[in-house]
Amino acid sequence: MSTGAAGSRASQTLREEVVHWCRESVRTGLNFNTQGNMSVRLPEHGAIVITPSGVRYDVLTPDQMVVVADDGQVLEGDLFPSTETDVHLAHYRAWPDVQAIVHTESPYVNMFGAVGRPIDPVLLNMVLYAKGTVPVMPFEFSTNRAFGERSAAVMGADVDAVVWANHGLLAVGQDLAGAFKVAVAVEANAQVLLGALQLGAPRLLDLADVVVPAGARLP
Repeated sequence: MSTGAAGSRASQTLREEVVHWCRESVRTGLNFNTQGNMSVRLPEHGAIVITPSGVRYDVLTPDQMVVVADDGQVLEGDLFPSTETDVHLAHYRAWPDVQAIVHTESPYVNMFGAVGRPIDPVLLNMVLYAKGTVPVMPFEFSTNRAFGERSAAVMGADVDAVVWANHGLLAVGQDLAGAFKVAVAVEANAQVLLGALQLGAPRLLDLADVVVPAGARLP
C-alpha cells in the first residue's frame, strides 16, 4: 500500500532521520548487513514508522519506510515491515512513554547476552542514558507478540534497554536520537566492563548517587 511522501503519516524529515540512524548504527559497529531495526511512534495516527525487512542500510531510502498501525496492519509501504514489528508494538503498548525503539546486534552486548549476564553500569553515560543495570532476557525466537511482551516485562520501567540473549539489544527513548544514545552507551559500557572484570572488581555506578550540577549539559 504505497502512499506519497506528501500524504504520508510519517513526514519526509522523520523518514530521513530513521535512515540516518540506521546508517550510523552500521558506522559505529552496532549493526551489519540487514540486521537490527528501528521505529518511531506516530501517536497522532495510532501507528509507528518502522524499517523494512531485508534491506541493507547502505542502500536504504526514506521512501522504503513502512507505516504500521498499532494493531499490526500495514498502512503505508511497498515492502514488508521488519520481522520484529510485533515486538516493537508490544513495547509501545507496555510503555506509553516510549516514543522510539532501536534494536542492534552490538558485539560486546552480545558477549554478555551469550552468557546470560546482566550489564552493570561502570560508565557515566550508561547510568545517564540506560538508567542502570540492563537485564538479559533468556533466548527465544523474536518475531512474535508474545516475545515482545516478555521483552517489555524484562526491561521494566526503571531502565531503557534489554539484552536479548544470543541476539542483541533493544533500546528505547523519547526520540530516535535518544534511543540510539542508549544503544551506544550500553555497548561502550559492555566493552569497558568486560575489560574491567579482567583487571579486578569494577566500581559500579548508581544513577541515584550521580549528582548533576545545576546547568550542566549531558554528554
